[in-house]
Amino acid sequence: MKSKFALLLGAWIVVAAPAGAAAQVPPTAKPAAPDPASLALAHQVVTIAYPPEKRSQMYASIMDSIIAQTRKNVQGKVATGDKDFDAIVDRAMQRMYDQMKVTINAAIPDYFAAFERAYARDFSRDDLQAILAFAKTESGQHFFERSTQILKDPDVQAATQRMQAQLLAKMPDIQRQVMKDVQDYVAKKAAQEKAAAPTPVS
Repeated sequence: MKSKFALLLGAWIVVAAPAGAAAQVPPTAKPAAPDPASLALAHQVVTIAYPPEKRSQMYASIMDSIIAQTRKNVQGKVATGDKDFDAIVDRAMQRMYDQMKVTINAAIPDYFAAFERAYARDFSRDDLQAILAFAKTESGQHFFERSTQILKDPDVQAATQRMQAQLLAKMPDIQRQVMKDVQDYVAKKAAQEKAAAPTPVS
């Protein structure tokens, strides 16, 4: 059961990571300050496309979709067969996601401010003007609103589940390799300590 729990926990972390929180890659250099005029346009785009009062709900919807798809995909593949134990694991994973949501919600203002600076750097003023004009249209509003809901589309859900299934299939090999690496390290460390130990005087 212990190995099953480790596999299940690893599966949840690996499968959820792409959506819950993308890999954090430290920037190699401080980005250039955006042009003030472009930044003002980018702020308008982001404010209209992703209204501040709706952002928490938008992210919660994404997280809920990921959770539902992950649960469905792992069910029966790495379950222990002990319903009570599986329920404990399920509640533990829900607590993990609930805590992630709190952290994400707190980070939303900083996140979208970074979006604005990125847009201001990556798009010309003409591009930003065109994007802003589109965002103000009914079609633009619908596009941006649906962009965060697209994970709930049946085709997208099916594709996500196929990807998760492939990830889960790799988990046993990943787990075995990690265990081997740890065991090799422990054995090497023990050998080094034994070699460095003073020889007992007879």
